[in-house]
Amino acid sequence: MKLAALIFSFMIAGSLACSDDHCKDPNLANELLAVRFLPSGKQLENLCPKVLTFLECEKEYFECQGQSLEELASSSDKTVASNANAMLGGISLVRDLCDEDSSFHHGYTESVECFRGYIANAGRMCHQDVARPLDDFFDVLYPSEDDITEGAFSEIRCLRETLELACVIDNLSDACGSVAQETAMTVLRKMKPALKQKICEGVENSAELKSRFLDFLEFDDEKRERVQGILDLIKRRK
Repeated sequence: MKLAALIFSFMIAGSLACSDDHCKDPNLANELLAVRFLPSGKQLENLCPKVLTFLECEKEYFECQGQSLEELASSSDKTVASNANAMLGGISLVRDLCDEDSSFHHGYTESVECFRGYIANAGRMCHQDVARPLDDFFDVLYPSEDDITEGAFSEIRCLRETLELACVIDNLSDACGSVAQETAMTVLRKMKPALKQKICEGVENSAELKSRFLDFLEFDDEKRERVQGILDLIKRRK
């Protein structure tokens, strides 16, 4: 009986060690929602310790089977590697944001008020700017309704989301300045693994698809180069 109790206690300890239930903090989620995930410099002073504690807890959960995040990021299991890389990117981003001596922190705090005013309007504007040429492109790509498959809808979603994001960032310099744009590009670089999980999933060769769409848009060389640079950060090849 004592042996059974001992084994059971180890089972409980093991299950707790590999659960992240204790990491969840509804109050933190509400605080981030209240500032639309764009806290001011002053608000960062309160939020940073909480977010860093949460991420450290999640990191321990990822590593509970004995492998470090860095080792998991090199796993032959693509899902495991992708999740680990996304976690590493998130941790790196938050650490830089919370480091008051980092250039990223300074760029963010300098730009955040403009970000807040810009994002909502830019999202609507870019949705409109992308929608019409996207419809025209797919009319050319799939001239008959019989040609439209489930894969076509994935392609439409892929192009819409990536081009809208590229549009928002490309116009950010004019609205909020070059520091704001570079700050946004830094976020993209650090969060690339997470974005690759979410955007263009299920599209065989999204890089080729985006290139064809850029050809269709007939941007001038300078604008195409800028937009291509943004798209390259979130491209996904299978």
